Amino acid sequence: MIWGYALVWMKQYLELDPDPLYAKLKLLKKYDLKTTGIGIQQVDNMSDAERDKLGAFLEENDLYLTVRPHIDFFNADVNVAKQQAEEGARLIEKYRALTRTPLATVGAGRIHRFTREPSLAQQIDRLAEVLPVLAAACHEMDLPLGIENHGDYYCSDLVELCQRVPHLGIFLDTGNTYLIGEAPMPAFETAAPYVVGSHFKDHHVRPCPDARPLHFEVAPSIIGDGDVPLRECYALLLEKAPHPDRLVMEIELIPPSDVDPMESFERSVDFIRSLEARA
Repeated sequence: MIWGYALVWMKQYLELDPDPLYAKLKLLKKYDLKTTGIGIQQVDNMSDAERDKLGAFLEENDLYLTVRPHIDFFNADVNVAKQQAEEGARLIEKYRALTRTPLATVGAGRIHRFTREPSLAQQIDRLAEVLPVLAAACHEMDLPLGIENHGDYYCSDLVELCQRVPHLGIFLDTGNTYLIGEAPMPAFETAAPYVVGSHFKDHHVRPCPDARPLHFEVAPSIIGDGDVPLRECYALLLEKAPHPDRLVMEIELIPPSDVDPMESFERSVDFIRSLEARA
């Protein structure tokens, strides 16, 4: 597995360099983490000198960047989305050596399975129409591609999509199962054979039956302290993910307000190290 840190980037995490990108990379290095995410267009927008500096820093420090292309999947003109997917594939291929990328990820955007128009079936159809060119290109590069469950779809929805799009995997956000109303372990079981990486996130949760409107509270947690069954998820992915050794596991931490952010970060890192030690 490749462990990294996704977000949230509290100001205390960005004190190692005045440039936010290098502050992130230096934090990874300090805690023996290996990767964080970046938009592939951000890399393309850099000057040649900036890219050369970035590539050299990644190489010297044995770090990687997971990359995200921007695709407006639900643009009224489907051809626009397809062109963006093609452009994303081109940029990933152009910069994958420089970024040393182990994984590409995508998200559906500001839409979800409960949206009435387009319907869920129409949403899955659109994703299945746009994604094949990107998935095929990543496969040709021997680069996993995962779509994240971003509080928008059930894992079972994304499994259906993966079955329709060859070489597409799932980038499993462990906390977002609660956000969309799924029971975590059944969702993890469903997703595991397709998982290529994770936002490894925890939450404290509780029902709020006296609130109006009724809701289910999904609150911040240090990784390992909350209600997401992370130990069980980790063991499941080792057993059932298609390539456990290639999984890109990025801590996603929303620090509780009553704990110092650096303490939250360090305790979260300690938790994932405990998982590795047991394995």
